[in-house]
Amino acid sequence: MGNIKIGLLQFFTLTVLFELGTALVVNLGMESDKDAWISILLGNLIGLIVFAGYAYLYRKFPNLPLTTYIRQLFGKYVGSLISIAYIVIFLNLAGRDLRDGSSMLVMATMHRTPLFIVAMLMVLSSAYVLHKGVEVLSRTSLVFAVIVILIGLFCSSMLMFSGSINLNRLLPVFENGIKPIVSSVLHQNYIFPFGEMICFTMLMPYLNNVKKGPWVIAAGIFVSGILLSMTMALNISVLGTDIVRRSPFPLMPTISKISISDFIQRVDILIVMVLIIGVFFKLSVFFAAALIGISELFKIPYRRMVYPVALIILFSSMLNARSFTEHIEEGGKLLYTVFPFFMVLIPLLLIIITAIRSHSSPPRSG
Repeated sequence: MGNIKIGLLQFFTLTVLFELGTALVVNLGMESDKDAWISILLGNLIGLIVFAGYAYLYRKFPNLPLTTYIRQLFGKYVGSLISIAYIVIFLNLAGRDLRDGSSMLVMATMHRTPLFIVAMLMVLSSAYVLHKGVEVLSRTSLVFAVIVILIGLFCSSMLMFSGSINLNRLLPVFENGIKPIVSSVLHQNYIFPFGEMICFTMLMPYLNNVKKGPWVIAAGIFVSGILLSMTMALNISVLGTDIVRRSPFPLMPTISKISISDFIQRVDILIVMVLIIGVFFKLSVFFAAALIGISELFKIPYRRMVYPVALIILFSSMLNARSFTEHIEEGGKLLYTVFPFFMVLIPLLLIIITAIRSHSSPPRSG
């Protein structure tokens, strides 16, 4: 991929948009009822601890992606198999996010548009940007991060002025105790979306500052966690827990409550824009991680694989479930069965092996 170097601000905005992704519009953490915003914050804290492990590996192998130092630590054959498994996971997550985004768009606004057409347009737009290069994707994130922030500020202000927010709906805190919050975190909130930062181990070698880079990405994770928690608290305070729990993407009905003097109404299109932006960047980062892994492992030029991989992602998104309900149920199971193995357990083994090798290696002369 050449000598690509990505700036700290670009990595920050890319991290925030990736983390917001589809998590911004879904009923995240509702297993803990009205304390969902607390479970998101706790998941964010655990996600930061998990990312600290990724940062440790990055500092030990600053110029290598995950699939390369896996082979160095586990050996050529075992490491190659694990690297291929990670590439499959990245492709699967890209396909799942594509299915999430295209299904939400069809259900929310494009009722008569075939799902395949929406998904094809989304993955082709991602493929076009990645064909230009990962640095183009990172620069693009700067522009769209500003748009998302402005939309968020506008919508929050309009909800306040319209008098739709009732903070009493968030009370009492810990009404059902700590157990539902812990269950929500373990089943969903620390993996989705924070544990998915494993894909950034494929992009971090392109940071232009090895020392400050991990801190900037950690700041992006923290900020996105705060934004997700505030958004869920806003949804509950406007709609109440019953409606939020039943709605597949509650941010839409929340924003539909905006009505000021019969003049400012029907701003749902702004949330559709945020959804498209979030899905685009989340899909693109997983897409880029898979491309880097394929290029590095099989010694195939990066750009040659962009459109073939785009087709794999497109058809996997269409074939992984027969309906959106089945797709959501399958994803919920993967969050606490398969994904922790690749996002927590294997990185933990890599950290242990790296620490042992670093401790047992002879000191450098001079």
